[in-house]
Amino acid sequence: MYELLFLNMRRFTLLSSFLILFLVGCSTFGKKDKVLITVFSQGNDMDSPKSVFRRNIEGREVILKVIPEFTHKSVVAFHPFQAEDGSYGVALKLDFKGSNALEIVTRLRQGEMLVSMVNGTVVDYVTIDRRVSDGIFTIWRGLPEELIKIMDSEFPRIQALQAANKGTMYDNMDMLPSTGAEKSETHDRVKDAAKKSARFWKRATGADSGAEFDPEPPAPGGVIPLSKALQDSR
Repeated sequence: MYELLFLNMRRFTLLSSFLILFLVGCSTFGKKDKVLITVFSQGNDMDSPKSVFRRNIEGREVILKVIPEFTHKSVVAFHPFQAEDGSYGVALKLDFKGSNALEIVTRLRQGEMLVSMVNGTVVDYVTIDRRVSDGIFTIWRGLPEELIKIMDSEFPRIQALQAANKGTMYDNMDMLPSTGAEKSETHDRVKDAAKKSARFWKRATGADSGAEFDPEPPAPGGVIPLSKALQDSR
């Protein structure tokens, strides 16, 4: 009898565990990210085959570690610019976790590559030649204009974030939102600040004073240099 009771309790425990995992999985995949950014460091032939994968980059097979150094989950804000080949690049401002990962990999793995993938496609790579401690990582090319517009719906611009954060706990760019909820709240605040700025401009100029304002993201080709974006709001 006791054995039967134990078996029934064990089945109930296993069923409960599977149900919890199923519910967690549903909540995790309920929101589909529109922009998937993953940045991988190099592996080597000595690594376990399960811990690396291979990609052909400019005619050369490169071994990359399966676990990325950081992803779009660490992006707090971005700054787009037009690349020389006609595509777009982005400077990504990372949260504390992403900044720490970037600092460590650029300090310990100099001379090796960091490979950027966007939505599963290799778009760019850089060779590590210095330690990066400011939490800004740049993908220099490979993004289409349409993706920049999508990123505008997912992340605030760096300059807009700094302007909206003035007077808040995130006024210092070293103090940035880290959780998903904090990032979402910050993005909403940036949008609200943009709406208020546009309404003020309309009242001041008398343009469309009675119309509702639905802000559109700035045109990707009209961005200012990153150094100026970082400086303007200080």
